[in-house]
Amino acid sequence: MSSKTQSRDSRLEGSADKINNEPPTQKPSLIKRLWDGSGLNPGMLMMMVKGALPPAISLAVYQSTAFADVYSTLGYLVAIMSVLSFAILPRSKYIQTMLFNIIGVCIGAAVALLAIYCSVQARAHTSPSVKATGNGPSPGAAVATYNSSASAVSAIWLFFNIYFVNTLRASRPQLQFPVIVYSIFAMVASIYAPNFPTMVAGIAFAKRLMETFFTGFAIATGVSLFIFPVSVRMTFFKQSAGLVAAVQGILKAQIAYLQTLEKKDMFRTPTKSDEDEKDKKSNQHKKDNAAKPNGSVEAQRLKAAIGALGELYGKMHADVTFAKREMAWGKLNASDIDELLKLFQEIILPVTGMSSVADIFQRIAERRGWTQRETASFPENEKGRNQWNEIMRTLHDPFQTVTETMYDGLQHVLYTLELAKPPKRQKASKKTSGDDAASKDVEADAGVMKPGDPEYAIYLTKKIDVFYEQRKTTLAVWYQQRGIKVDANPFKIPSQTTLNIGTEITNGSDDPYEHAKNQRQLYLVLYMEFLLWSTGRAVLALVQFADKKFEDGTMKKKRIISPTLSRLKKWVTGSLNVEDAGMEHAPDSMEAGGGGIYSGESFRAAKDPEHLPPTNAWQRSTNVLRQSIGHLGSPESAFGFRVACATLSIGIVAYLKDTYVFFMEQRLIWAMIMVAIGMTTTAGFGVFGFFGRIVGTAIAMCTSFVIWYIVNGHPAGVIVFMFVFVFVEFYFLMKYPRFTVVAIISIVTQGKLHSRLACVSGGMLVAFIWTFFPYPLTARSQLRQDLGVSLYLLANFYSIVHTTIGLRVKGTEGNMESKDSPGRKLQKARGKVYVKELALLAGLRQHSAFTAWEPTFGGKFPKQQYDTIIQEVHNILNYLALISYSSNHFSHDPAASPDKASWLQDFARLVGKLEATSQDVTSLLALLSSSVTNGNPLPPYLKPPPSYKLSQRLEELDADILSMSHIAEPGYSAFAVMQIASSLVNDDLGKLIDNVKALVGEVDFSFHVISTADSSEETLLGKEGPKGKKD
Repeated sequence: MSSKTQSRDSRLEGSADKINNEPPTQKPSLIKRLWDGSGLNPGMLMMMVKGALPPAISLAVYQSTAFADVYSTLGYLVAIMSVLSFAILPRSKYIQTMLFNIIGVCIGAAVALLAIYCSVQARAHTSPSVKATGNGPSPGAAVATYNSSASAVSAIWLFFNIYFVNTLRASRPQLQFPVIVYSIFAMVASIYAPNFPTMVAGIAFAKRLMETFFTGFAIATGVSLFIFPVSVRMTFFKQSAGLVAAVQGILKAQIAYLQTLEKKDMFRTPTKSDEDEKDKKSNQHKKDNAAKPNGSVEAQRLKAAIGALGELYGKMHADVTFAKREMAWGKLNASDIDELLKLFQEIILPVTGMSSVADIFQRIAERRGWTQRETASFPENEKGRNQWNEIMRTLHDPFQTVTETMYDGLQHVLYTLELAKPPKRQKASKKTSGDDAASKDVEADAGVMKPGDPEYAIYLTKKIDVFYEQRKTTLAVWYQQRGIKVDANPFKIPSQTTLNIGTEITNGSDDPYEHAKNQRQLYLVLYMEFLLWSTGRAVLALVQFADKKFEDGTMKKKRIISPTLSRLKKWVTGSLNVEDAGMEHAPDSMEAGGGGIYSGESFRAAKDPEHLPPTNAWQRSTNVLRQSIGHLGSPESAFGFRVACATLSIGIVAYLKDTYVFFMEQRLIWAMIMVAIGMTTTAGFGVFGFFGRIVGTAIAMCTSFVIWYIVNGHPAGVIVFMFVFVFVEFYFLMKYPRFTVVAIISIVTQGKLHSRLACVSGGMLVAFIWTFFPYPLTARSQLRQDLGVSLYLLANFYSIVHTTIGLRVKGTEGNMESKDSPGRKLQKARGKVYVKELALLAGLRQHSAFTAWEPTFGGKFPKQQYDTIIQEVHNILNYLALISYSSNHFSHDPAASPDKASWLQDFARLVGKLEATSQDVTSLLALLSSSVTNGNPLPPYLKPPPSYKLSQRLEELDADILSMSHIAEPGYSAFAVMQIASSLVNDDLGKLIDNVKALVGEVDFSFHVISTADSSEETLLGKEGPKGKKD
């Protein structure tokens, strides 16, 4: 063995220790464990302080006599608006939300003045004299005695006001915050409107109410912009550092899992002791007769890490739009941020595909009986497992080496883009021993480089190229296992090597089954090697991007970065368009589900079977009227109507002569405000929110007692303790986003003690009732609707991938640098649908979790089936993304050279002749989507499209095209990845059809000879013979 090989092996051992065998550490202290468990960090503490400042400042300035004289009894709204402004939002999100809030208040003031005018006129026409009888809610807004006509007019205005804005809220997710603020303004104005005798008093009140809201906005804005300012760019870069760290963690988990496949018990078979232990458990756990490979600890860790990575990437994709709009003092501009996100996506796709190895081995083990106790010990199964053990042991060293190199490459990106601080370099001592100098010379001669070194990209390129060449060693071992006779170097001159899989076996057999088995095994080896190599290429592209930004001076100094005019114009024109609901739009994160995902016009707008398209002026004008009336029956209109009814159920107390004084004295306006905040679109959220909001108000009541009595009512002490408690409540708001509204209600209701608890509880009860009445809007029905949207988007994604592959095979993608090229347009559409589907799947899992809170009447909800379908949709999405990613190497293979591109051209020519892709899957997924959305049964005899068997058909056209002599050719491994991913898609499609069929049923023509419920032949009258009247 050469010294070079020995040094390489020593470095491999060191890399293994670095990645997998971390040195044991001492048990941390109790304080450190509590700190780590709490998830607190300096940034989170600063945001908690920032969130607690606005209400504290509002209460502090309210202690001023001059301030109290101006705002009078409306002063409490200053603190509420300062909280609802959400000063902790990053800058661009906060500014956009604040602009909508300001516009909403201005429109609300205009509508309120119109309502006050109508109320004043109703009073003037029904009362002989109009005189002020007392002071109003604000200076200059005197009030008169009760008038039934004015109250009726105000109630009508309130109803339609709340109905309209909440219909808009349901259709435009980005208006969640402004609608809540608008609703509070409209409620307060409508409650006091019947009491104003003249417009002078009404105008004075509306003006003071606007000033109150704007004062709360101003306090929150000052805190947001000047106290611990945070931009979306800062958040994005922190997320980028977190994503890089997550990929590093996945590389660790990936190697740990692959190393488990080197052991003889790679698929553990349950023993007698395992069965005895199972007998002691419940029946639910005893029914498992096999151990699943992906149930290992290593596989579970890998899948958990992949799930966290996808969730983080979804957040980054939602934030990148705001990050590119911001004006900042920084280094990377909007184009750099956009490019960085694309490079991250190029890493995520192969990494996600690599995680599917656990699923692949699970399916192999189950089909071959490796997990069954009765068949696991068969000689054939033992031989199969031993073959894989040997293959994985052969892959160990190259996989370990390239993984360690990628790990360091990602660390280099963190240092170069200043996403993490590089370690302090140890200063060389003046006196260096001879041994130390010699060791440094050896390290320099070996060419070992560290992250952060100027030429690390060159070093990484060499390492990846070495891994690419080392595949031949693995394949040579595979040849030996199969007994294939090969030359010393079968890949040196592929044209002179005419080996084919399964044809040169020692025993001389030419079994087609053995041929297919060997081919599948080879494809899986190439699958793992290709994806790991692709991950390395993606990491290299990221390293090159970071080095480029360092070399061109981008990272040397900061500069003013401002958005372009076209970007600002796009933001303004698209601010009110239908868009996806993000966390920055929904104050109640529990409402952020599939309903906020815009699936496209074709999903909602079906062709009207009763009307042809309008052709003349009369038809077009009346068509607008017909469509307007049709909107009244939309789900958005139904939600607005429910909120309006719930609001007036409480507000009616303020418009009756015998109860309006009670309403004012007991501040029942709080119950109406809770309806505006607490009404949700589904009952599951309503049940959870109902109890959560009551708990939040109870906590606020308890803390209010503590805040007041611990300092004996002294204002300074009350403000300080109030700040401390709000500071703590913001911890739960940030740590557990699903309790956002619970924390907000707890914050805004501190101070009124038990009376506020009764008001909030009453408001929540009314909101809860109107969520179920007249028919429940359940989370279960919403889950079904969103699952239909998910299947629709999956069909859309498959169609885009199908078209993309067709263009790549034919070579008609065009120039990918041009925005007008077909390939570039498909790339943009593919990424957009992919992110939408990921966000929708996250919302579906949230909807599924909330179904447990809904009361069940009748049979149980099939939650397990829904969860299975959601997972199958997610799997198919990842496999399709992997197919699209791997097919890119047919036209843009980075390892292709002019002398090796001939095989790619021949391969593309043959695939083009076969027309290997089909839109049958698109039709199938669209049919499943329609069936789930509308609750209709599936048509009979529905099956997934048959597997195309592309390998077999290619060999029929050209027996040499898939010869093993071409394994080292560029694109061969990509073809193997596509073959495996396609088979996985076909397998999951069959499972998806079965689960959807079990969910919605199947059309059963029971009077046919062959029934879909029972495939046996029957007579038309059934098995039991003739019934009824005999002729």
